[in-house]
This record gives sequence, structure tokens and C-alpha cells, in this order.
Amino acid sequence: MKTVFIIGFLCLIVNMNAILNVIVDDNRFFDDTFNTILEINYQVPYNGLKFERSEYGYTALLQVNVTLIKDDTEVYNQEFTNKIILTNEEKTLSNEIFLDKIILTLSLSGFFVKINFKDLLAGKDKEWKYHFETLKPEALVSDLELSTDVKKDTTSYLEKFHRNNYLFSVNTDHIYSLPEEIFIGLYYEIQNFFTDSQNKSNLIETITIQKKGEILEQFQSGIIEQEDKINRIKKISIQNFEPGYYEILLEIEDTFSGYKEIKKDYFSIRINKDVSIRLFPDIENEIKLIKYFLQSSQTNIWKTLAEKGKENFINRFWTANDPDPSTSENEFLHEIRNRITYTNSKFSHFDDGWSTDRGRIYIKYGPPDEILKLRTGFYTKYITKDYEIWKYRSKNYLTYIFIDLLATGSYRLIYSEDDDTEVTLPDWDLYLDKDFDETLLE
Repeated sequence: MKTVFIIGFLCLIVNMNAILNVIVDDNRFFDDTFNTILEINYQVPYNGLKFERSEYGYTALLQVNVTLIKDDTEVYNQEFTNKIILTNEEKTLSNEIFLDKIILTLSLSGFFVKINFKDLLAGKDKEWKYHFETLKPEALVSDLELSTDVKKDTTSYLEKFHRNNYLFSVNTDHIYSLPEEIFIGLYYEIQNFFTDSQNKSNLIETITIQKKGEILEQFQSGIIEQEDKINRIKKISIQNFEPGYYEILLEIEDTFSGYKEIKKDYFSIRINKDVSIRLFPDIENEIKLIKYFLQSSQTNIWKTLAEKGKENFINRFWTANDPDPSTSENEFLHEIRNRITYTNSKFSHFDDGWSTDRGRIYIKYGPPDEILKLRTGFYTKYITKDYEIWKYRSKNYLTYIFIDLLATGSYRLIYSEDDDTEVTLPDWDLYLDKDFDETLLE
């Protein structure tokens, strides 16, 4: 019943203004009366949010709306807004994360949990849905919860993420980066076991790590305690593992009853290399390209950065937009490289194709769904010129008009529809014809 919802695929990332990049993970535990506690952890990278300067520093507003639906009827709704404040502008561009947790206690199955996340400043949002089933009343073990860091902490800091006086930093995407993260933190709870006359348990715990069905490591230990519920925190070394996808299996056996239960989960490992991720030798060309995808408020910091800071800025952009970090290939980077190659071959005249108006739109959104190649009419104050209408309809509703003003093959953008990042010239239609047929834009 465990699901992980990763928001952000290549076709959506290319249009970075379209979605909110949220990663959500859920885990179920018992409360003291054997109702099921549903814990929903969610994270958003700082560079996926819009920050505005405020008296406190830089502020983003993440609205969260939680709805429970039973038999097509809304039975619960709660809405709150996370006010995220950073004092360092450069940090707003980083892939460090904001992490929070929603806790619901439910006694019955069959609910649909719907959560809408919205960046109130950027207007981006995303919806997450989950079909809730309670843990079985006889369940021996809870779901497994994975973390990137486990450390002793008896303060009230991040209280929702405390486990037995430890701060448990939940890893919602289940991706671990070597060499920075060499351990997996694992948390789970055991209950419903039999005890002896001294109220002691006798459990056998087996943890198995496997890849493609092959067992790589296995750990077994006995658990003898006098608690009704046993909370377990384990740290598993991954420093000798290769990049890739792994399964983790936990088996708990109650030797008194002979009952066994297995819970499964997964994690991925990637290698972080201290190398520059670049598409251009000239760093200024690189940032010009990146600006195609970012709001001006996110790139204002560029002029204040030293050389190393500029390299970090570029690396964070490409890394943050990798749709599958568990693989060695950055699919987003690869796609943009292909688009640059195409635009340079098709649109280069006095300037490289990637830096032209048509090149910019193509790199941002890919090939149009329709291109109309036309010539201006007789009733215009300019001589007859070629122009093109580009239409995007499958993923976005966008329309652009480019005109070859100097008859050199270098087209200029004069009209855009539903794209706030582009400019439409005043009296753009006078470049075409006084009786321009606007149905061509439909």
C-alpha cells in the first residue's frame, strides 16, 4: 500500500513554469488503540519555489489543501500555508529542500486522500492522490520509513521528525548520493507479538538488500524486549554499493506464535561527481541559455557571484532538473543539447540558431505541433516578407509569430499568446496585413 509520487517528468520540466516540483511519500503506523496513523511527508527544492524579497529576507508561500473523500463525499478538509523564509538569496536557487509532514489518524479503509500543493507567488500547483487502506489489525510491523540522516536530538527542533530522541530526516524520494550519504536510516514499529511469562518478546529480525533478485547483504538479529510496541531505528551502510535500484526487505518472525511478516521498500543510489555540467565552453552563453527557463528574479544574483559561485549555480540548475537522478544520464540536459544542435542547423544566419527568437522558443518548448509558413499581404507598409506561425497545443496552448524583417532568414518574434515570458510588439498585425486573418492563430 506504500506509494511514492515523484512530480516532474521530462516533458513537463521543459516547461518549468507549468508545475510545482513536489515529492510525496506515505507511511502507516498504529496508534495506541490500533487506529492507523497515516504520515505524509513532502519535500520541495528551494529552486522549485518562487521567493520574493521581504523584511525577513526572502519568502516563499506554499499552500497545502488536504481533503478526505469517502463514497464520493468530502468528509474532511484542511488548508494551511507554509511560510518559507531564507536569509541568503543564493540559497533560494539551490536544490536544498523544504521538508514537512502531514499526520492523519484513520480507523477505516476506503478513503481517498487528495492533497493540492500550490506556490502562491508563482501560481504553480500539483495534486497528489492516495487510496487509503488501514494496516491490518493483526499487522506485526508498520510500513518502512527511510531517511538520509539520523542523529541524536532531544530538542523540540523539527519535532514531527523525531523518533525516540533521534532526528529522523525522512527521504521522500528514496535516492541516496555517494559519497555524501553512506548510510540509509530505516525506521519501523513492531507490535501484535506474543510474550512469555515475564512479558518478554522473542522476535527474529531479518533485513535483506537485493538488486535484480540477487541478495547482496543480509542482517539477522534477535529482539527480546518488555515493551508492547518496539520502535526500531537501523543504519545500513551503502558506501560499497554501485549506482542503481535496490530492494529492501524486512522480515519479522514471532517465535512464540510462528507468525512471520515481510515488508518491502526500495532505494536508489547515484554517484555525485565534482564536475562542471556545461553545454557551452563560454560560461556567459551557459547562463543565457539557462535564463530561457528561469524568472528574472532567479537570475538577478548572477552578477554578484564569483567564478566558483557561477559554476555552482549552473550545476544546480542542471542537477535540479534531472528527471531521474538515479541514472547516469541527465535526460533533461540531453534533450536540451539535442535542441541546441537542431536550432543551430536550422536557424543560424548572422547568429547561432540557439540564440535566435525561434531557437529560444524551440529550446524551451520543443518542436511545435503545427507550423504555418506564410507571406505578408499587399496591404502593409512593408515589402512582402516571409513569416511563420508556430502553434503548441498538445501540452501547452501557446502561439507565436516570427517574421523575416530583413529578408535574411533571421526571424524576429512579433507576437506571443499565453506566454508571459515573451513580448508581443504593439500593432504586430500591421507587419502582416491590415486584413490579417486572426483565425490562423486558433
